[in-house]
Amino acid sequence: MTVTVSLHNPEDNYFEQVLVEDIENKDCFTYVDNDLNNCEMCIYDDGICFFKQAKDYLLELHLKDKTYAKITSEEGILKFEAKVVDFKCNSDILVMRYIVNDEERIIEIKYS
Repeated sequence: MTVTVSLHNPEDNYFEQVLVEDIENKDCFTYVDNDLNNCEMCIYDDGICFFKQAKDYLLELHLKDKTYAKITSEEGILKFEAKVVDFKCNSDILVMRYIVNDEERIIEIKYS
């Protein structure tokens, strides 16, 4: 199975899209993003969790029961509240809109 993961921030025109091939489990998979960071996406019936391990920080995005974004680096930990605005999921596509620090962001996952 192949998955396309798109991360979008409409306010600053940030857009990243990654094609992840040969995944075994569509509900939890790992991939390397365009900046060569290790990422893990876990999808649940009621939300998602996303983790990105970059060179100098770890990003945790929990958009499930308790919604928050957490960044851990050598300087310390920053934790922000997140609010899920919209979550649509069918068998081939998942779209989640959420807000962190008053900025809308979108995660889209397409299965093929």
